[in-house]
Formats: sequence, C-alpha cells, structure tokens
Amino acid sequence: MPRLPLAALLLGSAVFPAVALSQTVVLDPIVLTAEQEQGAGQIDVTPEQIEDAQTGSLDTLFRAEPSVIVGGGIAMTERVFVNGIDQQQLAVTVDGAAQNNRVFHHTGTNVIDPGLLKAVRVDAGVAPADAGFGALAGSIAYETKSALDLLEDGKDYGGKVTIGYEGNGKTATGALTLYGRQGPVDAVIYGKRATGDDYEDGDGETVRYTGADMNSYMLKLGAQMGDWRAELGATKVEDDALRPYRANLGGVIGVRPTPETRRYLLDQETQTLSVRRSQADGLIDPELRISRSESILNTADLATADITDPDYNNGTADTVSAVAQNHFQLGGATITAGLDNNRSRALYSGQFRGVTAAFREDRTNTGVFAQARGTHGRFDYSTGLRYDWSRFTGAGGQQIDTDGASVNGSVTWHATDALSVNAGYSSVFGGTQLASVYELDAPYELDGAYDDLRPTRAQNAILGLEWTLGGTTLGADLFRTKLGHARKGLEARDVESEGYHLSARQDWAGGFAVLRYSDVSVEVDGEAASTFDLRELGTVPGRILTLEARHEVMAGLSLGSVVQHALDETSGGAGTDADFASYTVVDVFAEYEPAAYRNLTLRAEVNNLFDRAYVDRASYGGDFTSVIGQQEPGRSVAVTANLRF
Repeated sequence: MPRLPLAALLLGSAVFPAVALSQTVVLDPIVLTAEQEQGAGQIDVTPEQIEDAQTGSLDTLFRAEPSVIVGGGIAMTERVFVNGIDQQQLAVTVDGAAQNNRVFHHTGTNVIDPGLLKAVRVDAGVAPADAGFGALAGSIAYETKSALDLLEDGKDYGGKVTIGYEGNGKTATGALTLYGRQGPVDAVIYGKRATGDDYEDGDGETVRYTGADMNSYMLKLGAQMGDWRAELGATKVEDDALRPYRANLGGVIGVRPTPETRRYLLDQETQTLSVRRSQADGLIDPELRISRSESILNTADLATADITDPDYNNGTADTVSAVAQNHFQLGGATITAGLDNNRSRALYSGQFRGVTAAFREDRTNTGVFAQARGTHGRFDYSTGLRYDWSRFTGAGGQQIDTDGASVNGSVTWHATDALSVNAGYSSVFGGTQLASVYELDAPYELDGAYDDLRPTRAQNAILGLEWTLGGTTLGADLFRTKLGHARKGLEARDVESEGYHLSARQDWAGGFAVLRYSDVSVEVDGEAASTFDLRELGTVPGRILTLEARHEVMAGLSLGSVVQHALDETSGGAGTDADFASYTVVDVFAEYEPAAYRNLTLRAEVNNLFDRAYVDRASYGGDFTSVIGQQEPGRSVAVTANLRF
C-alpha cells in the first residue's frame, strides 16, 4: 500500500473511537467555534495543548502543528524550527524578555517548561514591529502565568500539586504551584523536578545518557498601584547530568575519537520587571519593561587515569533589554509605538588539549517602532515600521555599525461570512548577527575576520484563505522566507524556505478533530542543503501530516490523540548519502475529573503507541550514514495526577 494512504488509514483509525462515540450522541446542532488566527501565519497554541504538555517539553507542546517542529530526543537538546528555519533566526521572548538564542548547535536554544505557560504565540514569517529586533523569519512569544490567572473566583489563595510517572525511563515528575493575593499584592511560586533513567527506543535499545534530570522554578509578584500594575517575574530551568559527548547525537563515525560522555550543565534564566497602566483612557496606555535573559552551557570531559586535567568549555549568551511603549486608540485602529534597546553578548572560555582560551562578541541595538492593528469594513489589518541602529564588536575588537528599516503588513479580507483571504509581507533588518558561543575561536580575532559579513535582511511573504461553514473549517496558505547574508561562523549564507500548509477542522458537540499538512523545502545559496549546511540556520522538514482529536465522552471524561506522520524525503545536500525515512507516531490519552472531586484531574496516556523506532525529522544527521541519530523514546505509558486546593 502506498505510504500516504497507509498514513491516512492509521490517522483515521487512531481517532475512530472518538468519532464513533461522537456519532452516538443525538443533539440539536451545536457549533463550537475555535479561536481563529489573528493574522497571516499566526499560530496560537491552545490552552488544551499547553495543559496536555504540562509534564512534557516543547516537543509535546508543538506536536500537533507540523509547521513548528522540534528536534532532539531529550529536553536540553530540543531545537524549534518554524517553516524549516531555526529559531535563532526569530525573535523569541519570554514575558516580553528578548532571549539570546545562540549557544551550541548540539543543544537546544531555549528550554521552556510548559508547566509555566499561560499562552504561546508563533508568528511564522511575518512578525509585527513590536515583536522586537531580529524577527527575521518571525517570532515566538511565551507568556507565563500570574496569580490572577490561577485564582478561582471568590478566592484569595490556592495551589496545585502535579505528580507524574512515565514508564519508559522510569521518569518521575513532581511540581508544586502556590498562589495568592493580599490587598493590592499577588504572587505565584512554582517548582518542578523531573528525574529518571535512560529511555529505550522503539527497537528496545537503551539510548544512553538520556535520563531526565531537570529542575525548573518561577516566581512572579504583582502589585496594583492605583491605575498602574507592576509585575516582577523570574524563571529558571536547569539540567545538570552526564550526556552524550555531542548531546543531540548517538555518535559520528569517521571523525576524531571522543569520549562517550561528558558532563553538561545547562542553566537558563529570565528576569522581567514591567509596569503598565491598567486604566487606559484610549490615548495614554504606557508600558515599561526591563528584562534580562541568560543561557549558560558548561561542558566538562571526565578525568581518567591518563588525563588528569581534562578539557572543559564554559559558554554564556545573555541579553539585557528595555522597552518603553504606548498603546493608544486612533480612529478605528490600536497603535503600539515606542523604542527598545538590547545589549547581547556571547562569551566563551575553555581548555582544549591543555591550551586555554577566551573569546567574546557584543552587539547593542536601539530601535524605534510603531504597529497599527484594526478593522475597516470587511478588512482586518496589521501594519508596522521599525528602524534599528546596531553596533557589533567582534572577538578581536573589530567594530561594525549598521542601521536599517523594517516594514510589515498583513490583511484579512472577509469576502463572505464563510470565506476569508489573508496576505502578509515583511522586510526585516537584522544587523550583524552574533556567532553561537561555541563557534568562537582564534580566527575571529584576526584583522578582517568579519569582512565577509553583511547586515542580515529577511523577506517574508504569505498568502492564504480560510473557509468556515457550520462546524467545518478548511484552510490553506503559501509562504516564502528568504534570509540574505545570514551568519554562519565567519561566512554569510543566503537561506530560502518555501512551501504550503493545508488544514481541515471539524467541530462537533463535545469535541473536534484537526488534520494539518505541511510541505516545506529549504535551500542554502540556491542549492539543496544538508543538515550540516543548515546547522543554526534551519532543518529539512519535508512533508509532515498531523491529526489532533479530542472528545468528551461524558461529563468529566475526555479521550484524545495526536498522530504525526513524516513522509520519506530524498536528501539533496552536498556529501549526503542517506535519505530521510518515513515514520508514524501515535499518542493517545484519557483524562478524567471525578464528579465528587472536581479539584482532582487524572490523566493516562500512551505515547508512541505502536513503539516505532525513529529519529525525529527535525533532528540532525538523518541524511548521513556516518551520523548515529538520537532515537526518540519508544512506547511509554504515563500517568499524571493534578490536585488543586
């Protein structure tokens, strides 16, 4: 049987129980309308998807959206790609704090605990001017919870205990959330610990050094001061364990011999102070935000009888940012205007074969921006402009000053009550990009080292349509992203991603099902690219099909499933000697809230139901026989209990 029909059969069979159950309920027609995207290419992760991922990772969070894929078998190696472009080429924020995404290509860039999250928004390609500097191929905005989001009506305090266990890897997860308010002050405290053994892949083989060993914390304080609200938040994620020498790989054949393992310490922190007027009068609605983000990655080889002074690497990528902006109404439009300033650093120090070295790059950027959003007749629109002045300092003190304008615009035309057409375009200035911390080396200090670099500029375009009738919604869009002079080491590369997305959603009384298809190709310098060519630039997503379904069988009991099918792809990059194999992964779950205990939620799930052995399409090295890819976990039964008090 051809692979695509077979995949469709598996997708349908995986959710057949939910559909069948929905057909046995005879009710008057009820239409449940899903929240629609607000602009061309915008993806909003649903509250249910966030809740489903509370004991998981970014891979769990985005698994139903094929245009946002996540590579890496363990949380600390997960990298997010949007339309095939690495998130290093996007503006990423946590509670508005700009993230410095550049550390090491063998680890993830931003490790986020989904248990902290209130909302996630992805602007794929066309991003607004107020998303921040560097939104070359779009933006990702993570927003964490506050006490006001968690408090039940009429209560001034509360809490939640989450306990989970996953059989594959014997991973235990425990989280405690406490929140409350007293007068004008509110607070939430969150702590989570996940620990476990190495997991097994679908072939029953132990994937060594993959055991969970992660801590995450959050503290958020809020205060109401007359017409103003202030929030002070801090998050921290830490992973400290022995990992594969190249953390995202099982190994590489034919290169210099390396130890099997080394110690990785990953520490990512974000602190944000924001002040905003809570009683706006239409013209004066100011917001001030000061923030700092830091990613620390330290690796250390293990001492042996022959090597008593082993090699080590210490890397830090941080950003300090400030934003002052005002939101105001002008006619039928909401306008956000202001200025921002970012100071970012890449710091490296280490020892290789007894020789120590240290390197540093800096970039300071100041920008002014304005973004207008509104509705006029049958048209919804968003358009913006920003101008940035960027100063880059190289490892040898070389200085590069650049400046440039960025423009964006998107419009949705509601042609009829059922049919809407949307389009968007942006041209984005990115200045001289920082290198990844672990790329810094002695050649960067030479005179003229940066002469081949040029200011990065991106162009994004998207055209789509959506048709809705009753409980049925169909969507399609075409997109293209072009990155000019994207930095890779001391070279400038041109990257192009293009493709299309299709979606079909059916809502019924008590549930829904969404089928999504994404076909994306990525080129470097006008030619097919390998995963080696695309390190820190993108990946080779190819064609991916997903199905997400959920149904409330009875009051308090829901069943659901997410199915991912990656079709096989032919590699085309220089030096490649392997093609990408297809795979189908089925995750199913049941969630129960007992009628007598409405403060208790029990969840059971089976991930990778058919125990498939596979390397995720977004993981590195699938097009080289010399690369031993990091296999994903095989079948795993997991249970979770949430107790609210």
